[in-house]
Amino acid sequence: MLFLNFEKYLFWLVIFLFILLLAAYKTFPLEFEQEINIAASEMSIDPFLIAATIKLESNFDVMALSHSGAFGLMQLMPETANWLKTLYVIQGTWREPLNNIKLGTFYLKRLISDFENDIHHALNAYHMGPTKLKSMINEDNDFRESTYTKRISIYRNIYQILYNDFLLYPGE
Repeated sequence: MLFLNFEKYLFWLVIFLFILLLAAYKTFPLEFEQEINIAASEMSIDPFLIAATIKLESNFDVMALSHSGAFGLMQLMPETANWLKTLYVIQGTWREPLNNIKLGTFYLKRLISDFENDIHHALNAYHMGPTKLKSMINEDNDFRESTYTKRISIYRNIYQILYNDFLLYPGE
């Protein structure tokens, strides 16, 4: 009798975990994996970080437009995108998904370098702009993490768990 109860509980546990997994895939979709892999490979940057940034910035909505005017998957401001196009040549417009991902990734890679490989500062600079971040750092020397960077870190880990075989680190 005890064994039958164990089987019953195990069955319901498996069902619960299956539903939880389905909910995770629904909540954290992965679109544009080929484009993400291309950008990650060209820029030698973690593809899961790119996916997490896209998830948080636009929720994979190609036409996402913020109240401040940022557009696309990686939520680039038009001025920033036009400046980035002078540094990183693309074919077509920056509003196209592949180009938006490439320019956003290039910008993130540049910010990581500008902030001496401090990923938290680079992500905050991506989100709020490097000038604003630098003034905040000058005002508060302990400024390190924000809700934005914490969410990106969590999302990155989730994408790594869910899609480990879909996104490839550069060189794989």
